[in-house]
Amino acid sequence: MDAILHKLVNEALQAAKEQGLKQKDLAEKSSLGEVGLSRLKKANDAKLSTIVELGKSVGKKLVWVDDTTDLPELVRKGQLF
Repeated sequence: MDAILHKLVNEALQAAKEQGLKQKDLAEKSSLGEVGLSRLKKANDAKLSTIVELGKSVGKKLVWVDDTTDLPELVRKGQLF
């Protein structure tokens, strides 16, 4: 899996674990299903919509900003979320 996608999936799985969610719970909450979640963990690629759905199920959101953006400053000003 692409390094960035792999990191996102792992972060979502870690967040689920910290929330006390088992893989079955996460699969149901994310509507990916157990087989879909298992495949995602082993996949070499994933649809963006799948990553977004997985993230939403554990309270995460993807944000796309310019590389030069000062993220902490945007968050502080309330302009990002």
